[in-house]
Amino acid sequence: MKKIFLLLLVLVYNTNATDKSKKLYGKELFPLSATKEYIYNSTFGDTKVKAFIQNDLINTKSESEKFKYYQKLELKNDGIFVNNTYQWVKVFLFINQENTITYLKPLRRYALPLFVGLEWKDETTEFIDDEGNPVKLSAKVLAEETIKTEAGTFNTLKIQTIVESKGGSKNIVTEWLAENIGMVKTHIEIQGGGLTGMLRDLLGFGTVDFELKKIIQ
Repeated sequence: MKKIFLLLLVLVYNTNATDKSKKLYGKELFPLSATKEYIYNSTFGDTKVKAFIQNDLINTKSESEKFKYYQKLELKNDGIFVNNTYQWVKVFLFINQENTITYLKPLRRYALPLFVGLEWKDETTEFIDDEGNPVKLSAKVLAEETIKTEAGTFNTLKIQTIVESKGGSKNIVTEWLAENIGMVKTHIEIQGGGLTGMLRDLLGFGTVDFELKKIIQ
């Protein structure tokens, strides 16, 4: 009996030691500076990205000539939550598609703190033009990876997120985040419908990519 008890103690101790050895990531992966502008090579051409605090919410703005993507997020101790999303895409010369997405409750986009192996899920109802659809998110921190881009070489945390709704949309988002930089690279695989599905069907974008080109102070 004593041997079994000692074995259990050893197992618990080893498990705790492994957990403590993992590097924890937090707010440093999501730097906020109204004076910095990030330029990305993207599927939509050069894309400018800014992130700043306004009315106690994190505002992110991504813009190119053919693409706009705005989000308002709330930073909490246990994660970063999406409050609403606006997206606009130029489909053809005189044709644009846009929508604004709101949520019954904010969707947890990132859990905090982050570490390799962490998994989380969340669900809510999204509203597009007053039409509601259940939406589910599942995510996992895959690895720490070194990524080389035109802007330099970065040590990053690789995260994969799957977001799908009963409205038919499904996107698999793989992103690489660096401390004090934020997004270094993003790869989006479009599998469902919605606005991103329209991009795939009309414009032939089965995937969408962003890669850091330079940072303007």
